[in-house]
Amino acid sequence: MSASRADAGDIDVNGLPKLSVVVPVFDEEDTIGECLTRLVGQIDHIAEIIVVDNNCTDTSMAIVGAVSADHPEVRSVHEPRQGLVFARNAGMDAATGELIARIDADTRVGPDWAQTVVDFFGADVDGHWSALCGRGEAYGVPLAGRFDRWKITIHPLGRRRAHRVVTEIPVLYGSNMIVRRDVWERIRSRVSMRRDIFEDVDLGLCVGEDGGRNAFLASLTVGVSARRMQSALPSFVTYMSFLPRTFALHRRYALTAGSALIYVPALTVLHALRLTAIRLYDADTGRWSARRVRTRLADRVLP
Repeated sequence: MSASRADAGDIDVNGLPKLSVVVPVFDEEDTIGECLTRLVGQIDHIAEIIVVDNNCTDTSMAIVGAVSADHPEVRSVHEPRQGLVFARNAGMDAATGELIARIDADTRVGPDWAQTVVDFFGADVDGHWSALCGRGEAYGVPLAGRFDRWKITIHPLGRRRAHRVVTEIPVLYGSNMIVRRDVWERIRSRVSMRRDIFEDVDLGLCVGEDGGRNAFLASLTVGVSARRMQSALPSFVTYMSFLPRTFALHRRYALTAGSALIYVPALTVLHALRLTAIRLYDADTGRWSARRVRTRLADRVLP
């Protein structure tokens, strides 16, 4: 199937491409309910929601089952191999829609997110774009918007003109990305199965190497958890080292150097400042407290 033409089964009653949403889950009982509630609230534009159980040990899948009982569009698959890349692939392989979205269990989509996605690809009748992603803004942290603006400013891929609605970028953002199913089927054997790289950046680069184009849509913004921001500095640096490693894997040496020598060091400094603010801030009360600076924060598990 070409990127510009879809089978009849891939089109909904309104003539728009059908959208599948994949949500990998590993012990996400605190976030998966909110994630699914927001998705089923716009089920008119979503054909199916596939939750991938990546060996959950908490009540995550019980929560999914309760939602599925009221919304049959929600279904689950199990992936026994531990790791985000395995869970992602299992969900995307199981998807049946022409469009496959991949978000995280802590992603909070806006009320028009799904409609924006299907409208975007529905208007792309010539198949100009192979994939799409938007931004993620942290919720539950102080000065979130300010830190996000600084992060975009120093990002080696962040040169985006404010007046342009859609721009082309070489990578994708895993908490908020959509790929055409036929594109996924072509690059499926190319994506790396390594767990020490950024799987979303790898996937986006594979799209480009296949001759496709990744779109960035400024209005497609979702809320993302600040849990990664709460990681101790050594853990954060280890995590961010995945970025230049991913570029090097694809022999994108200019991006490797830019991310290793400029972006990661600058973001590390920003993270140290941000971590101090997070430790002083109580998200439950919305107040600052010097006593919280001694509070130990759990490191986010690596993908």
